[in-house]
Amino acid sequence: MNPPTTQLSNFIRSAIVLLSTAFLAGPSQTYAQAVDDYKDKIYLKNGDRISGTIKELDRGKLRIKTTTMDTIYIHWLDVESIESNTYLRISSTDGSFTSGRIQKSDMTQIMSVLENGKISNLPAVDVTAMKPIRVDESFWHRIEGDVSAGIDYRKANDILFVNVASGLRLREEKYEIDFSFNWTETQRAEDNNSSRADLSGGYTRFLQDRWFWKATAGFERNQELGIDLRIIGSGSVGKYFLQTATMRFEVNAGLAASTENRTDDTEQHSVEGLFSSSFDLFKLNIPMTRLSANVSVFPGITESDRVRVNTDITLRNEIFRDFFWELSFYSNYDNQPTEGFEKEDFGIITSLGATF
Repeated sequence: MNPPTTQLSNFIRSAIVLLSTAFLAGPSQTYAQAVDDYKDKIYLKNGDRISGTIKELDRGKLRIKTTTMDTIYIHWLDVESIESNTYLRISSTDGSFTSGRIQKSDMTQIMSVLENGKISNLPAVDVTAMKPIRVDESFWHRIEGDVSAGIDYRKANDILFVNVASGLRLREEKYEIDFSFNWTETQRAEDNNSSRADLSGGYTRFLQDRWFWKATAGFERNQELGIDLRIIGSGSVGKYFLQTATMRFEVNAGLAASTENRTDDTEQHSVEGLFSSSFDLFKLNIPMTRLSANVSVFPGITESDRVRVNTDITLRNEIFRDFFWELSFYSNYDNQPTEGFEKEDFGIITSLGATF
């Protein structure tokens, strides 16, 4: 095993340990602490009142965690008023955002938000998303994440696919930090095995009018394309062009720099452009369903005739609370792969997972 492969293997082992620790430590909140957290009150237009913790408003659904009914979803337009002690980041249709705690008011007209002793009044119908900014909680309780695993065996050609993936997200008032890990192992009868892995982290800074900037760094491996290890960093600026209850669309552009260690013992240093777009389509009814597509194009700058394209399409369906079934398609294309290797690696993965 050559040094780049050993280096990546160490990163993969470290990622698995970190993500497993987060998964085990996250739910360790005591019952007494949990009960104390259910302080938000949601008043509905039909006269009902629900006590719990606001987890998010997304795609037209307000997600509430309660002690008696677990997690429930409420149509945003069915809410008459909210009285909340949760510190929230609130997004509006014009791309602006407000932070604070919701005060009880008639939300058929306005929603009142208190921050630093000042009240801001927002038209409730213009509110598109709310996310808790959990500044008073411990580090582990402020992290959200998911983990999934899948196995696929094809008897016709005696090929076994194994996939493990996970993600962690820390959301604050004006920024978000995320980490992701994805590993796929392909085992063939003729002992021509290969692996595909990536470990990446990103920092996103939210700006006004739906703009944002993002910096990422990561480690990649794809033996099908002859890449033992690629170290890549990028910076980009983007905008959310579409944000509705059922659809989201964003585009960003920037630059990327990478170093590749190839299986033929050569090393390649590259500067590339970066053009990326993401589209999400949601089904609001329970069980929740989400279709996501992401395309990233890397046109070469130092290698002007080289183009790389990464495509990911994922369909996720909630089985029951905090557990999901997922079908994913991925494609990695490089018009100048390592000599003797394919230009494209693609596959379909079926997996089961959980959120925490």
